[in-house]
Amino acid sequence: MIITLAGLNKFLLLEELGRLTNEFTKQYGDMALEKIDCEEVGFERILESIQSLPFLANKKMVILRSPSANKKFIEQATALLGEVPQSTELVIVEPKLDKRLSYFKALKNRTEFREFAGMDAYSLAKWLVARAKERGGNIGGPDAQYLIERVGTNQDMLAREVDKLLTYNNEITRSNIDSLTQATPQSTIFELLDAA
Repeated sequence: MIITLAGLNKFLLLEELGRLTNEFTKQYGDMALEKIDCEEVGFERILESIQSLPFLANKKMVILRSPSANKKFIEQATALLGEVPQSTELVIVEPKLDKRLSYFKALKNRTEFREFAGMDAYSLAKWLVARAKERGGNIGGPDAQYLIERVGTNQDMLAREVDKLLTYNNEITRSNIDSLTQATPQSTIFELLDAA
């Protein structure tokens, strides 16, 4: 099986990668997992990892982070994707993928392609409400929108802020947000413009 995780929503991408690796390691163990940062290794090392047999397990999982950084990998991707052994589960993680390249088309056609696009403010607010609910708390839609305006649209930072607010009180309110979070410079600029 070959899976591609692509997109700018780093938070959801890493969450999905964590889910995949946890499922795999529960069944086959940590020794069957290999992570490769393709910006730091050569093509030969990538090829060896993909084509070698698993060690002390029936299957192995190879996670390639940013293989598009390796020019030779991009050139040979179509052929390489067809030669992945049955004993290897390959996960390709591409945070920034150029959709104009034939490499993108090869990934889209030859792999199980999962794209994690960035979220707009409305989607982020819905996500915050769901995240608070998952963790046994509650935040209303307007308060979630206010938190986004105050902290920014960085999903990782928003997740940490919601967790912090839920630690303080399971009911997240605007007053809790004001007292426990720090406004980002962009939000104070908008407040200054509104005041002027």
